[in-house]
Amino acid sequence: MRVSTLSRPARTLEVGALALSVGLGLLTGGLGTPQSASAATVATTQVSSQTSVAFSQTGITVKAAASQAAKSKAAANRVMTEAAKHKGKKYKFGASGPKRFDCSGYTMYVYKKAAGKKLPHKAHLQQRYGKAVAKSKARAGDLIVIRTGTKGTHAGIYAGGGKMWAAPRTGKTVTKQKIWSKNYVVRRLV
Repeated sequence: MRVSTLSRPARTLEVGALALSVGLGLLTGGLGTPQSASAATVATTQVSSQTSVAFSQTGITVKAAASQAAKSKAAANRVMTEAAKHKGKKYKFGASGPKRFDCSGYTMYVYKKAAGKKLPHKAHLQQRYGKAVAKSKARAGDLIVIRTGTKGTHAGIYAGGGKMWAAPRTGKTVTKQKIWSKNYVVRRLV
């Protein structure tokens, strides 16, 4: 920024020196001699300085968010891969794998194996884990908990397109199936 006076030639001040001067309430030059500058020039320099800092911080935030999104997508892919590996394995009440599963045992096993996430072995308790997500924002790898009233009664892993991977019930096997109820919650764990 250029600061000019009536009696001295134009002089360039560093942004840091200007900020210090403005912070102290005076513009200094040389050995503490007050300098005059227009308020518009000072304001422009302050805004310019703040703007570059804001852009710099925004750039860092955007990079961090992109990195986090990439990690989340990779974790969701691992969950989906692990969920599909168990297709055809038989349902058994109380089983938590790897040869047989009940619904919450299946989700508990898949999230632990693929993403290191610990879940309890009850659908009702699993609905309290992770971050709540709107049904319209569900993405593959999210936890689905079907409910009766507010009690979680069945759990699965969202596969996209209104379907989920689940261990349905006695006599059935792990499969990708339609989400048959409208009363369910979506939880994001990865």
